[in-house]
Amino acid sequence: MTPAEPLIKVKSVTKIYDGALAVTALKSVSLDFARGEFTAIAGPSGSGKSTLLNIIGTLDSPTKGEVLYEGRHVSTLSENQLADFRLLSLGFVFQAYNLIPVLTAFENVEYVLALQGVPGAERRERAMEALKWVGLEAQADRRPDLLSGGQQQRVAVARSIVHRPMVVLADEPTANLDSKTAESLLELMARLNQEHGVTFLFSSHDPRVLERARRVVEILDGKLQQ
Repeated sequence: MTPAEPLIKVKSVTKIYDGALAVTALKSVSLDFARGEFTAIAGPSGSGKSTLLNIIGTLDSPTKGEVLYEGRHVSTLSENQLADFRLLSLGFVFQAYNLIPVLTAFENVEYVLALQGVPGAERRERAMEALKWVGLEAQADRRPDLLSGGQQQRVAVARSIVHRPMVVLADEPTANLDSKTAESLLELMARLNQEHGVTFLFSSHDPRVLERARRVVEILDGKLQQ
């Protein structure tokens, strides 16, 4: 990747959901993201921000247009290639946490590395390092049902960064958290961005997220607002 080339390039992306009444969720959206950004995609409910984040994260595909990572066209990859790309290159933080309930915090974080085939000793070291980064090394042996909502979300953040992805995509990460816990989570992610260079892209309409973001991209009725 040349210094001038963006980490992620979204080129003229349109998304239409077919049905009895077709819905155009995104309308020819184009924008770039650089490595190291701490950026929020903002807009009211139904604006298209989560759709855009899902397309950037290859969880959904555009009807028209394309997404490039470091100049590589990911919109044309097969389902198996996309699954490998997500596993190796992307981290996800969902508002519902999506932790595996029968696994401990440590095992939830380690699981990503196991899927990648990382050797056991390295897995343990890196999983504990990620838990330490989010301040949960003391809770490594607890299952999700023994953790608070904020702690579960921190485990989700540790899981999203343990494999050192190009970018972490967070969809409404503060939606289920009280004010104090949300502030703590945002402080954590800002620190990971500043101290460890983790790139974060959020979709959110939470003012607390928008205040923390160093860049805010606004979407309204599927269109990028200047």
